[in-house]
Amino acid sequence: MANHGRRNIDVKALEQSMKEKLRSHSPLSAECCIFRVPELLRRHKPEAYAPDIVSIGPFHHRNSKLFATMKDVKQWYLNSLLSRKKMTLKALIQLIQGIDNITVFEKRARDYYAESIDLDQNQFIEMMIIDGCFLLELFTRSDCLYQLDTNPDMVNDPVSNMSCMVQYLCHDLLLLENQLPWFVLKSLYNIICDKEMPLTLLVLNFFSGLSSLSQYCMNYLEHTHDEDASKKNTHDEEILHILDLMRSAIVVPFHKFESNEKVTALPHATVLAEGGIVFRTISSDDGIMSVDFKDGLLTIPQLAIAETTEPLFRNLIAFEQCYHGRDHKVTSYALLMNNLIASSEDVDFLCDKRIINNWLNAEDASQLFSKLYSDTFVVNFCYGGLCAAVNKYYKVRWNQWLARLKRDYLSNPWKITSLVAAFILLVLTLLQTTYTIQQYYSPPK
Repeated sequence: MANHGRRNIDVKALEQSMKEKLRSHSPLSAECCIFRVPELLRRHKPEAYAPDIVSIGPFHHRNSKLFATMKDVKQWYLNSLLSRKKMTLKALIQLIQGIDNITVFEKRARDYYAESIDLDQNQFIEMMIIDGCFLLELFTRSDCLYQLDTNPDMVNDPVSNMSCMVQYLCHDLLLLENQLPWFVLKSLYNIICDKEMPLTLLVLNFFSGLSSLSQYCMNYLEHTHDEDASKKNTHDEEILHILDLMRSAIVVPFHKFESNEKVTALPHATVLAEGGIVFRTISSDDGIMSVDFKDGLLTIPQLAIAETTEPLFRNLIAFEQCYHGRDHKVTSYALLMNNLIASSEDVDFLCDKRIINNWLNAEDASQLFSKLYSDTFVVNFCYGGLCAAVNKYYKVRWNQWLARLKRDYLSNPWKITSLVAAFILLVLTLLQTTYTIQQYYSPPK
């Protein structure tokens, strides 16, 4: 039989070619927690994942034109920080090397990133120092302890001089692709700063300057205030980066609705209200995620929806989707709110109940959560038991009839008066009819 021109392959050459491409280790370390946002998520809103004015870490490091101004600010902040602490750059580098073997320090930091970083050792360590010191100086300058009269260089600071900068920086510093390992930040803090307050407090004080984030920060600080020192230190060790700290601020106070149910579907808010479910806002001291349901009453902490809300939630969800070490709590919350909000009418209803404090228009707010949840996958949905309990109550016909009665006849004093008058008129009519029939069949003698 003819071989139709086929040739035998060079087995040895093919083997050698394939062997060179094999890897003896996983391409991602178990420590990896800073990722490029998957294209499946990015495509829904690319600008929500990209920094506007400042690059932190290696992923956007090469984009020098876009971040040129803040690059100069970083160098100025580093010099200002070292001058104030009366420390030379050489002493700082030597102290960093003294924390650990510099090679171990570098490898640990590189392992935090989900891709190979095309920088040599000196370039990588320089980036860690400049970006880390920039963040520490930024947080220190925003703190009330850093007074203008004792620090005259604040007059020339573009960050403090431009009122919009805080919002821009909050946006950029809470992006998944724009993170620095927390241990790097903490190492620099322990070396340079006076440690007058915990690093977490210093960082959260900065973000609390933005009103839409302040409640998360305050709740976290109050929640951890009563913990003993050992628990505080343990939690501090678990923080991976600034975005992870903000996630903790949102989810740590969360009290889960205990149940093994796995229901995820739920009618939207206006439909539930028509079916007898009562909505009520509660204090957000336990965090925005602490939604509860009991005896027909659905209690939901107030959520502020502002310009920064969508980028923050998108990056938190991307982090949960990519990192194996965090439960899908924020993703679960997004799914729950997506169930409740199907239209601008639902947003208006929840605003009337003071469950949502909306700084956008109702239509944009209604689209926010539906777009957030697109192309995500939830493992261990946190609100399965709550959804099952709400659905069970909603499907009871008596509850729907009672809700209809309250809405149609008992919603205001005039309707109640009309109902009472109609009832009295009905009773009188019945009495008159009874008397007339009685007179007909038993006339008086």
